[in-house]
Amino acid sequence: MGRAVDLFVTYRFLKLLTTPFEKTDAFKLGIIDKDGHRTKLPKSTKPAVELTTSELKNSYTILHKLIFNIKKLFAKVPGLRTKVGTYAAALFLLKDTFKEHVEDPDMFEKEFMKYLKENKIELDREISEEVIGFGEVLPKGEYVLKNDILNKEEEELTAKKGDKVIAFEDEAPVDTILGVEIFPVIHMKSQEKIYVSLEDITDE
Repeated sequence: MGRAVDLFVTYRFLKLLTTPFEKTDAFKLGIIDKDGHRTKLPKSTKPAVELTTSELKNSYTILHKLIFNIKKLFAKVPGLRTKVGTYAAALFLLKDTFKEHVEDPDMFEKEFMKYLKENKIELDREISEEVIGFGEVLPKGEYVLKNDILNKEEEELTAKKGDKVIAFEDEAPVDTILGVEIFPVIHMKSQEKIYVSLEDITDE
């Protein structure tokens, strides 16, 4: 049973990752726009389409939200070379969210790497000078985001580049994804916990 669930979630993950927003059921049903953003009522912050039926709910699950946001991160990257840290943090959210539903929680990482290889997308694994010296612990303190960061509770990318985050105490990594350590911090604007790599933050 576990293997069957793995295969199904893997299929859904890759299907959503490779399908243009305009060809998803969420777009066809008016839930999202062509850029993957939730459609809103005119002059309002309320969604244009409420998820009131099974069809609507199944077309816009938490898996959809996370993968749509990963696709938005891709859209922000010029060319086919991208920093590994940003996607490591995003994949951690997928792994953490679905860890109880799949037999192999590392399959998101494996399939993501396979996807990058097949699409000739190169990850930049060079360590930025700004993060050298942190060691294996994120020291207590305030930091500034260098990249937009996903939050699984939000439909949009609410933790933006330039926002402040804080570690209230020295933090050990919660996981290692794509060879990158992931740390929890509090996004000061929303007071929500988010997950970052050391490449995503600066102390300047």
